[in-house]
Amino acid sequence: MKFKRFAFIALYLSVIVATSFIYSFVSSGQSTQTITLYYGKSPHGSKLHRELIAEGRTSSSSPASVSTNATHLLTPTTHLLTPTTHLLTPTTPLLTPTTPPAYLVLPILYLVQTEKCLPSYLQSNDVLGNGSLGFDVMVLSYKEACDNPPLRHVHYFLNSNTTWTTGRNLLFEAAMNRNKNYLYYVFMDGDIVLIDLKNSNPWRKFEAFLRSVEPAIAAVDLVQDNNFLKMVRDVHRDRQCSREEEDYISCVWFDAIFNAFHYNAVHRILPYDSTYDKLSWYASQMAVIARSEVLFRGQVVLHTQVVGENREHRQYPKSLEFSHKMFETWLSGLVEKHVPPNHVQCANVYVNLWKTMEGLHGWNSSTMCLPPPPPHDIIEPGLYACA
Repeated sequence: MKFKRFAFIALYLSVIVATSFIYSFVSSGQSTQTITLYYGKSPHGSKLHRELIAEGRTSSSSPASVSTNATHLLTPTTHLLTPTTHLLTPTTPLLTPTTPPAYLVLPILYLVQTEKCLPSYLQSNDVLGNGSLGFDVMVLSYKEACDNPPLRHVHYFLNSNTTWTTGRNLLFEAAMNRNKNYLYYVFMDGDIVLIDLKNSNPWRKFEAFLRSVEPAIAAVDLVQDNNFLKMVRDVHRDRQCSREEEDYISCVWFDAIFNAFHYNAVHRILPYDSTYDKLSWYASQMAVIARSEVLFRGQVVLHTQVVGENREHRQYPKSLEFSHKMFETWLSGLVEKHVPPNHVQCANVYVNLWKTMEGLHGWNSSTMCLPPPPPHDIIEPGLYACA
């Protein structure tokens, strides 16, 4: 037992002696390995460097050089290499959804007057029979109620106590009361046939034109002789404007049989004025023509490739005797109500032309020499009044 205790003490003393010898050897500078430590942005400002200066083991002008006996300062650093995947958090997409422009998404509303039901050709899929093509139809039956099962996108109502003008106003009122927005309100007579001079589908072509150009008001002309389109081409364009013909041209006069009003224009031009219906059913359209030039000069267009044919002719008051008093009635307060102040003076020039009856000579108007409006032009009353 005493021998084991003596052996243990001897082993302990030998370890102490060996350790002292190794320490003396390392401190003497033989085979000394230095480790340069940089903590932080400046090696001269780190906490470790300041501690070594205080101990006299490095200078204030050099990085900290530590002998291998300072390895106890080099603590494991693997804990600094922590996973960083949590930094890759989901981000909001850079391309956020935007609302498509109205001309791409809003449907078109056709407003038709007819005796009973839509004629069979208007109900065909190539014309107004296919509601999946981006349009609805409202029909005023002015003689008898339509007893055919209606198409889903077609709505009928009956009123047999109307004139042409008051019938259109009933359609206008019904359209404005619908809980649905439309790009264009197309007023048409039930006996019209559209013709494309280049032999494509005239209905789809006109709809594509409305969406691609988006004029304030658009119309088609009739194929009869001495029509408005012929007047514009032969009398005005060729002899005064010297312009090449486009797919659509600015105009003053346009027939009422097929008119498309943009949603920014329709409530400024309509309702139709029925004051002089007993004298002439043409009078209400003359009011529309005068109002349209005063408010949307240069933004009223005729399509040059799609024309209309009126296959039925009925009896109704057709006087073409218009008076100063009529235009006073139709245009009174129009400019003050709708035209911005900076365009009022110019717009009133056209009010005076119509009131003095000079506006009736539309083929001499400088309006028809204006270039057609660019696609998706701003629809603002009086925009080109001073042009």
